[in-house]
Amino acid sequence: MTWDEIVAYLLEFPSTELTTTWNMPAVKAGGVLVAWWRDTPDSPGSIAFKVAPDELEALLGDPDAPYYTIDHFRKFGTNAVLVRPGEADADELRELLTDAWLAVAKPRVRKAWLAEHETR
Repeated sequence: MTWDEIVAYLLEFPSTELTTTWNMPAVKAGGVLVAWWRDTPDSPGSIAFKVAPDELEALLGDPDAPYYTIDHFRKFGTNAVLVRPGEADADELRELLTDAWLAVAKPRVRKAWLAEHETR
């Protein structure tokens, strides 16, 4: 998936918007970051997205997974991982992005979306 495909996917969810964070493109749900583009020396050509703490450890603990973190995220306890979009399996990435949106969506919005789409 490309960044543009990721944005298009996330904007299908309710209450999402394309915005910026630290002068980089980002998608927020209800004003909270879901995923953002990072093209910095410590994370070139990567996207960052929110994950649950247990998922963070699982993704980072798998040596075959393309996900990684940076010192900045560790320093501030950021529950997010990074990946270069072309290195991740598209279906897995969509599932992780859905989980990222579910983690930050307002409860009322999340409940309505889950009722319409599935139960988690």
